[in-house]
Amino acid sequence: MAGSDIFRTASLLLYATLLFHIMLLVYAKHLSLTHVGMGTVVLLLVLLTISFIRYFWLRTVILLSEKFLLAEILIATCSIVVLAAQNTIPTLPMPWLIAIAGVFPLMLRHRIAMLCIAALALIGYRLNVYLGATASDWLPDLFATICIGWLSLLLAKTLNINRIALSQARTNERRFNAIARVTRHIFIITDADYQIKFANPALQEVIGYSYEEILHNAIKPILHPDDEEEHKEKLRHLRNTPHSTIFSRHRTRHKDGHWVWLETRGYNMLHDSAINGLVFSIEDITLRKDVELKLQEETAMLRAVLDLNPSMIYVKDSEGRFTISNQVFQRRFGYSSEDELRGKTVYDICLKMANENDKFSAREIADEIQQQDQQVMQTGIPLQDVEAPGFWHSDMHLWFHTSKYPLRDARNNIIGILGVTRDITKRKMTELQIEYQAMHDMLTDLPNRRYLVNTLATAMETSRQQQSSLTMLFCDLDFFKSVNDTHGHDFGDQCLLEISKRIVAVLPESDFVARFGGNEFVILTNSSLAESSIKAKAIARAVSERLVFENVAVKIQVSIGIAQLSPDHQVPADLIREADAAMYQAKERGRNRTEIYDAALQSKSTKHARMDVALRFALERNELSVAYQPKVSLVDGSVRGFELLLRWNSPEYGMISPNEFIPIAETSGMVVPIGMWAMEQACRQLAAWQASYPAMGDITVAVNVSMRQLLHTSFFTQVREILDSSGVVPHTIELELTETSAMANPLQTIENLALLKNLGLRLALDDFGTGYSSLAYLQKLPIDILKIDKTFVHGLGTKQSDREIIRLMMALAQTLNLQTVAEGVETIMHINELQEMGCDLGQGFIFSPPLSAEEAETLICSSHQFPLV
Repeated sequence: MAGSDIFRTASLLLYATLLFHIMLLVYAKHLSLTHVGMGTVVLLLVLLTISFIRYFWLRTVILLSEKFLLAEILIATCSIVVLAAQNTIPTLPMPWLIAIAGVFPLMLRHRIAMLCIAALALIGYRLNVYLGATASDWLPDLFATICIGWLSLLLAKTLNINRIALSQARTNERRFNAIARVTRHIFIITDADYQIKFANPALQEVIGYSYEEILHNAIKPILHPDDEEEHKEKLRHLRNTPHSTIFSRHRTRHKDGHWVWLETRGYNMLHDSAINGLVFSIEDITLRKDVELKLQEETAMLRAVLDLNPSMIYVKDSEGRFTISNQVFQRRFGYSSEDELRGKTVYDICLKMANENDKFSAREIADEIQQQDQQVMQTGIPLQDVEAPGFWHSDMHLWFHTSKYPLRDARNNIIGILGVTRDITKRKMTELQIEYQAMHDMLTDLPNRRYLVNTLATAMETSRQQQSSLTMLFCDLDFFKSVNDTHGHDFGDQCLLEISKRIVAVLPESDFVARFGGNEFVILTNSSLAESSIKAKAIARAVSERLVFENVAVKIQVSIGIAQLSPDHQVPADLIREADAAMYQAKERGRNRTEIYDAALQSKSTKHARMDVALRFALERNELSVAYQPKVSLVDGSVRGFELLLRWNSPEYGMISPNEFIPIAETSGMVVPIGMWAMEQACRQLAAWQASYPAMGDITVAVNVSMRQLLHTSFFTQVREILDSSGVVPHTIELELTETSAMANPLQTIENLALLKNLGLRLALDDFGTGYSSLAYLQKLPIDILKIDKTFVHGLGTKQSDREIIRLMMALAQTLNLQTVAEGVETIMHINELQEMGCDLGQGFIFSPPLSAEEAETLICSSHQFPLV
């Protein structure tokens, strides 16, 4: 039964008993009901009718809905309260309220039911007090109301859980029966005497006997004589050992007489009251056994073919573990059988074979072989006809021919590789002797140009396949002709021989060194440009060491060009040409140096040279202009100053970014006159504003200053003259110096900035956080302002690390009593974050882009305030 079944019965009985009680009281005590009392009785009769309909005929959702039941509780409770208040019921009303508390929670949600129970208890208490009942009368009823209501809740919950559990049990039973019917495995449950209690239909399909035949005719399975004793022993162990399991493979005679292979798993579940027996899962594996037998025959034949083959043959799985190998391979690596080798990797074999005299470490060898195997498995392309010498010290004189093929499964997925290796030492030694003479320089014994071209072609292809870097170093000895002319060609040959040895000595053995011709050497290396530059420096140091032959000492230097393989290089000559060009570039720049070939850099250098010339005429042609970007208070949005920014509108190149032409000006020295022109513009403009708008206060203009300007001998004098001639208030001019420039020569910077500080100027440290400031020097710099680089500001809201860096900068600025300005403020979130951390000023496109002088003047005269939200 569910809670609804009990509720329908209990509610009917409740109303019937209550009305019967009222009738008895009216009849026995000759009570007369008022109009209100009669109305209440009529309501109770209506509730009785509804409960009658609900129980016998109509089980609609409406009559059992929560809203309807709450209304029903309210009507019934009010009826009892009215009857009790009019003394219609002379006895206390609590028993009927208790009954309501015990009936209706069966159908209500837990929390609502709890509220109803509490309300009924409170109503009963108030009513009893109103009727003058003593505590000894109403207190037990109060507790009874709460307890019976709570018990009703528990009863409803228990009934619901039981109903769900019973439904789940029936569902599980139907599922089990369905699984047992459709599975091809035999499921059997027997008692402790092995008498079958349950068997699924698969039993007849496998052994030919049905469950009824075995049960009624007492048929017992016939086991194969070879399997009988072992299987019965396992059955006895299963029965006699609680909670045990067994696994058995045995043959049983089929009903038609042939033997059937079965794989049985048994479980002792005598302890389980629901089963109380032995459970067996049995699978017919006859077809599998036939396949296994055939496979064994084929494996034996394959084994004979493998072991009689003179080549070393092996198979690896996708994880690099050996699975199959022939006897030649096993003996080669000191294993006595395939089982001993199976499961091991190339790392295990290399560690077993290696010793301290080996040229390469065991792990390097294993890495190379593993990489080769992975390439075959990943690309699916066989690696054929690879000829290489032995890895180990004991067989370095031997040569082996290796081919590797990917192995695929039935779905064409690569699951491993097949490797075949044979000894080709005799043939290879003859070939190598002939090839060596054709491919090596007679003097230095280094590879010659022909060898280089062949090797470079292969290296380029391998580099592209493996997506690795390939770099060429082209070395040419400086002024070597004068050595030959002065000391003779024999002396020069001795120098070349010694230099070639030095070059080889400073490079790793993996690098390819060739004599390209005359006094030119070429190195091929699988290194990055940075690594190649380090190698070039090592070569230059080794070559430049003094050479002494027959009491004659000379010192030779070398120019080196570096070029890296790129997709544009189609043939070896392309890479050689670029390395040679880089070498000549090194000679043009003074010799005894290294240059890296970069076509884009050469084009950029040409453009920079032309821009350098154009920049020298920019001032006199009035091509330079200035713009003013506001610096805004993050407290009230008012304009507190401007940063002066340079602009160059070149007739030849158009509008050029300061990031592009300022470095050129730095290199050429033009930054000094351009910087002084910018400072003069700033001072004159600000002085004009100060004269026109006295109320503008201490609005400042910041001018960027380079280290080259700061260290110029006349800079201090020129600044003082500009301040005097313009009449600007000195402390409204800010000079901004980048952190990197300030730390380039900190002692000199501190001294020069102190002189500027004495003029009354304000000093700012720009791009703070992007350089490497020493706090020891930073606290000595006479700066007033710390500018936070936009790189960190842009990370606010997205990078916690940038927020923490800015927070630390703020703490440093507060410690040093510095004003802070954040650059690159572009969003409201940036403003909020900076305000929260206490930043003073901000500048960026959220406020305003750089403005002309007229636009900036409009902001000043209108006392403009930018919105901060």
